Amino acid sequence: PAFADTGTTVDLRVFATSAEQMRAMGPGTRRLVRLGVASPVKGVERQLDPRTRLTLGANPDGSLPALLEDCAAAAVDALVSAPVWTRADFAALRDRVAGALVSTTNDIVARVAKVLAAAHEVHLLLPAQPSSAQADAIDDVRAQLDRLMPPGFVTATGQTRLADLGRYLTAIGRRLDRLRHGVEADRLRMQQVHAVEDAYDDVLQALPSARRDAADVRDIAWQIEELRVSLWAQQLGTPRPVSEQRIHRALDAITA
Repeated sequence: PAFADTGTTVDLRVFATSAEQMRAMGPGTRRLVRLGVASPVKGVERQLDPRTRLTLGANPDGSLPALLEDCAAAAVDALVSAPVWTRADFAALRDRVAGALVSTTNDIVARVAKVLAAAHEVHLLLPAQPSSAQADAIDDVRAQLDRLMPPGFVTATGQTRLADLGRYLTAIGRRLDRLRHGVEADRLRMQQVHAVEDAYDDVLQALPSARRDAADVRDIAWQIEELRVSLWAQQLGTPRPVSEQRIHRALDAITA
């Protein structure tokens, strides 16, 4: 048995294996905690200054309240590190989250404001009608932006990776700055990344659906983003060594 997150409530379900139970119990516990504590959204929104409100207003979630809900959900994810299994442990967890939720949400909102400011700079650099020589690169950038910043991007990214997301966006900006003077070099770098992305997609399709969201699988997607930084904006640095060979070894480890 485990809690299952259904979005607006939490169900109690019975799963066939302990692995399935654990995959459900983490999100289920977080949703139950989220439903059991007061929402910080209105209070956080009242504290926003006009400039920050303007920065946050244009976002993939569609509205400021929706973005703040996304930030609050990410805050709960950050505060609930593991599921709990007893009434007493749940009560203690709920109280701890309630005490830290506003401050954690505020921290995430501040990080998201930097991300959205970087995204705005990228969108200013994107040509509405790129030349035929630049078209493939611009299509690649747009596809990358769609992956990095879908609706719910704050929760999907997580508190600890928001700074990385800002760096990826800055790297995109550096790429666009140099594109007009280096279309051929950009094309060669893009081919390198696409080869790795295609290999990742092949592995992903071969995995059972329940396995695709595992931490080691998701980590490879982040490694590919770091590879893009190393190719187009090496001066920004990466938190760990990254290369096509390392990514292929990680893919081999998943399928071994």
